[in-house]
Amino acid sequence: MHHRQRGISFIGFILVLAVVGFFLFLGMKIGPTYIEYYSIRNAVNKVAAEAQGADINTISRSMDRQMTIDYAASYKPEFVRVVREGDQLNLVLNYEIRKPLIYNIDFVAKFQHSAPIRQP
Repeated sequence: MHHRQRGISFIGFILVLAVVGFFLFLGMKIGPTYIEYYSIRNAVNKVAAEAQGADINTISRSMDRQMTIDYAASYKPEFVRVVREGDQLNLVLNYEIRKPLIYNIDFVAKFQHSAPIRQP
C-alpha cells in the first residue's frame, strides 16, 4: 500500500509560526507610530478648516489645544508650520520619528501632510 502524507510537518508549522510572529511583532512596534500620525494629521485638517482668517499665533494655539485633546506623545509644535504658497496659506505637517525596533536596530518614519487654510 502506498500512503501519502498530507498536511504540514511540525518543523514547517514552527517556521510558519515564526514568520507570522515576526510580522505581528513588527506591526505592534510600528503600528502605534502610524496611528499617532493619523491623529496628528486629523488635528491639522481640523485646525486648517477652522482657521479661516486667523493669524499664525492663533493657529498655533489652536493646534496645541487640539493636540491636548487628541494627545499624541511625540507631537512637538515645531512639526506644524504655516506656509504661504502664492496667495494660498497651508498648514504643513512635516516630521520624522526614530524608534528602537530590535536591539540596536531602529526604524525611521518620515511624515508629511499639508492642509489648505481657507481665506476669508
